Amino acid sequence: MSISRISHVPPGSQDLLADAVRRRRRIQRTWFELAERSGYAEVIPPTFEYEEVFTLGAGADLSRRLLRFVDRDGRVVALRADFTSSIARLAATKLASHTGALRLSYAGKVYRQAAEGDHRGREVFQLGAELIGEAGVRGDAEIFGLLIETLRSLGLRDFQVNVGDVRFLRPLLDPFEPAERERLHTAIDRKDRALLAELGGSLPNGNGVRAALSGLPDLIGRGPVLERAAGLACGAEAAEAISRLQALDRALPEDLRRHLVYDLGEIRGLDYYTGLQLEVFVAGAGRAVGFGGRYDDLLALYGSDRPAIGFALELDTLAELAGAEPVS
Repeated sequence: MSISRISHVPPGSQDLLADAVRRRRRIQRTWFELAERSGYAEVIPPTFEYEEVFTLGAGADLSRRLLRFVDRDGRVVALRADFTSSIARLAATKLASHTGALRLSYAGKVYRQAAEGDHRGREVFQLGAELIGEAGVRGDAEIFGLLIETLRSLGLRDFQVNVGDVRFLRPLLDPFEPAERERLHTAIDRKDRALLAELGGSLPNGNGVRAALSGLPDLIGRGPVLERAAGLACGAEAAEAISRLQALDRALPEDLRRHLVYDLGEIRGLDYYTGLQLEVFVAGAGRAVGFGGRYDDLLALYGSDRPAIGFALELDTLAELAGAEPVS
């Protein structure tokens, strides 16, 4: 191997030097102190797992991005691509006998093949929390409170959490064939009014899905937007999704609620989300720096049927945004 080659790291990886390391360690200390005070115990899942841990619930997109290899015994394993899947497996097996809610925290790297246009690289440092065994809106509010308090503790003030619910969107996809669903998925993600109108136009007049698609790009805003969304909900599941978001809005105090923006057209996310999902946007970052949501069916795939909700934040980006000054 030539010296010129080993003077660089592979694409998507990075060297971290003293100042960058100090910023990240400071954020980790702040995070784990807050998590421990909030009752969230740190866990460290393995760096690689059997590939099924990540393919069972996370869907085709993550499966395509796994960094796989064959171990000496011929078994296919993958580098940790997602903390939530690993922790769900851990909670459903080694912690299956635990009574009551499980509160778990973590910090570490995930490894994925970078998707086209994704500038995050193949190794991404994350921190996050999972609340397992709490199905009600109280659990939703707890996770949102912890998320917002984490960002504030890092000295960040100008941020918002976009909140949607996959149950509101599912009935809008159901009337369409698979090929058209791909186009509809793109139209919803981009809030493309023309394409939404084109696709909705193939449905009969008076069809609730047609009306909901037409109004979807405007269903973004603070609490009052949920009233408009309720009028466009297609079926009991979508109505329940809006009711749950309204309950969350009532459960959070104003100083937390002011960071929330409801976006009923939020369609991105891993396949395991079953209800509300979130994205975190911070001033100074050109894309989302955090993700999360409710995944009530995931643990059942590993043998323990328990509801769960959690979030993950990208530590590398937070380190850049928080700057070099000590956080309090």
